[in-house]
Amino acid sequence: MPANYNTNNLVKLGALQSLAQRTKTELDALDTKFSSAFRSMSVSGNTVSFFTSTDASGTAAATFNFPEEIFLDQLQTQFVSNFAFSTTTYPGATDPNLDGKPVFVLAVKGDATTNPTLTYSFVNVEYLVDTYTASDNSININGYTVNVKVSAAANNAITLQSDGLHVDISGKTDKVANATDGNFAGLDANGNLTDSGVAISADADVAAMITDVFGASGGGGNESDVQNGGE
Repeated sequence: MPANYNTNNLVKLGALQSLAQRTKTELDALDTKFSSAFRSMSVSGNTVSFFTSTDASGTAAATFNFPEEIFLDQLQTQFVSNFAFSTTTYPGATDPNLDGKPVFVLAVKGDATTNPTLTYSFVNVEYLVDTYTASDNSININGYTVNVKVSAAANNAITLQSDGLHVDISGKTDKVANATDGNFAGLDANGNLTDSGVAISADADVAAMITDVFGASGGGGNESDVQNGGE
């Protein structure tokens, strides 16, 4: 070995060689990761695709789909107070076993071109709708019993029926259908209103009607007195 050979430099060169090899190994690993990294993407419909190429070419390295947009079909979406399942009415749906219950039917569909098929969902809303039955002096509302007192006073129009409280309006006076505006009201044999056919159009008409009702004397006066205001 030459007398002027520096062993320390040899050690340093060995260390530099080891460092270079480690650096190359790390760079190779980074290059592998970089080559597999996403460099571009594309969107087609609801699908998003990621590519390792810079121009979205080749096979996508990864994809995911956005949730598909759905639309509510207002013609088919409805509240059914007494539900009855039918494959004809709700094609493709599964019987929710809610017959006889109040049900909110939701009908949705996707894109009119790509996914026009209706999908049905059924929501039981019996606990949101007040339904009741009555017996004795109580009313059952959705499983809860509420005591009800109905007065025993004469002519009380309210009674407790099997399906709830009932108001009897059979004794009310009926309105006259197609009555003539300005005519006197009359009564029929049952106490209901009638159109008398006599219009309040002039004092002479009033006087004539009073004469018909009270006689020629007009109840103590005469027709002339009525027409003249009883003067």
